[in-house]
Amino acid sequence: MIRVKKGLAALLSILLILCLNGCSTINLLTQGEFDASGYVNGILDSTYKGVFDQYIKLTEDTEENAQKAYDAVMEAKAESFANFVSVNLTDETKAKFIEYSKQIYQNAKYEVKDAIKTDNGFTVDIIISPMTIMQSIATEGESFVNDFNDKNSNGDFADLTEEEFEAEYAKGIMQVFDNNISNIQYADPVTITVNVTLQDDKVYSMASDEFTKIDSEMLQQ
Repeated sequence: MIRVKKGLAALLSILLILCLNGCSTINLLTQGEFDASGYVNGILDSTYKGVFDQYIKLTEDTEENAQKAYDAVMEAKAESFANFVSVNLTDETKAKFIEYSKQIYQNAKYEVKDAIKTDNGFTVDIIISPMTIMQSIATEGESFVNDFNDKNSNGDFADLTEEEFEAEYAKGIMQVFDNNISNIQYADPVTITVNVTLQDDKVYSMASDEFTKIDSEMLQQ
């Protein structure tokens, strides 16, 4: 039987986890002047970089909850990256892809501008420099996949079990990540505007579509 690895898939945007993170955990009862800009910056730092200080200060949430939310995001991102490069995750490769996710998003570049008051909350501009690493990984990854499939067609992997075959493929793909992750490049900055709104229960929050806008700009495909 000839086994063939497919080309790279579409990279999924992680929306559910971000929605849970933003709409449920990260809320603040209105007390005095609300720091909407700091709130947004705290969400971004907590979600993408695992830096919780500002988030905890503004939301009075616990570090444990913030850590759980961050870990969930990084795990979901890892699964998306693995799907993108058609790697079947084992415990070992999953840990590696979670580390890749953390390394990539530690390099996220964004600047949160001052908030502007509206009738029902605030608007906040965010200047994001999209990371282009997935384009580099896609280019090198497609070359690797084609070469891998050629070797497979020539019988180079004929004696491997299915598990060994997948491990050989994963090893090559992880080398592609290693080759690119230390030199992350950026596209031209883009500015997006998000809304922080006051809910009926006197809580400020961002809706899920606001996170969609943010997350879709962090990585350029």
